[in-house]
Amino acid sequence: MKRVILVIALAAILATGTAFADHPSGFGIGVVGQYAWYAGGFGGGPGLSLKIPGVPIFWAINFGLGSNHFAIGLTGDYYLIDNALPVPTLNWFLGLGGFFNLFSYNYQTFYGARNSYTNCDFGVRVPIGLSWQPIKLLEIWMDIAPSLGLFIHGEAKYVYYNVEYKYQAAGLGFYWGIPLELGLRFWF
Repeated sequence: MKRVILVIALAAILATGTAFADHPSGFGIGVVGQYAWYAGGFGGGPGLSLKIPGVPIFWAINFGLGSNHFAIGLTGDYYLIDNALPVPTLNWFLGLGGFFNLFSYNYQTFYGARNSYTNCDFGVRVPIGLSWQPIKLLEIWMDIAPSLGLFIHGEAKYVYYNVEYKYQAAGLGFYWGIPLELGLRFWF
C-alpha cells in the first residue's frame, strides 16, 4: 500500500513539473483573434492575450466596437495537458476554463426608429489546440474551445414615433458556442 501511495505521489510531482512544459515561466502578452459560431449566430473580434507568472491561467480579453454595438469578453483557461508532439517546437494542449461575454446593441435609423437590447453569457469551455514556439520569445497558437453555459438577455425594445414596443422579455436561457482562436504571444 505504501508503494502505491509513493508511486501516485511521484506521478503527481512529475505531472506538475511538466504541466507547462511548452510555455516559459515568465510573463506572456500578445494578441488574439476570435471568431465563434454560437447560439444566435456568428461573431468575433480582436483581443489581448495574457499569462501572468506564477498563475496557471491563460487569460484573454476580446473587444467588439461598432457604430451600433459594444461587446467585451473574458476567458480564463487552465491547461490540463500541455505536451510536445513529434515535430520539434510544436505542442498540443487541452484545458478547462470559463468565459463571460457582454453585448449591447443600440441602433437608430435615419427616420428615428430605435432598436436596443443587452445580453450577457457565461459558462465553461474546453480549449484544445496547437502551440508553436519557433524561438523562445515567440509563441503562435490556435485552438477551438467548445463552450456551454447560460445567457441572460435584457428586455429588447423597438421605439418608433415615441411609441415603445417590447418584442422580447428579459430572461435566462441555455448558451452554447464554438469559438476558433488564433493568437501570437511574446514571452519575457
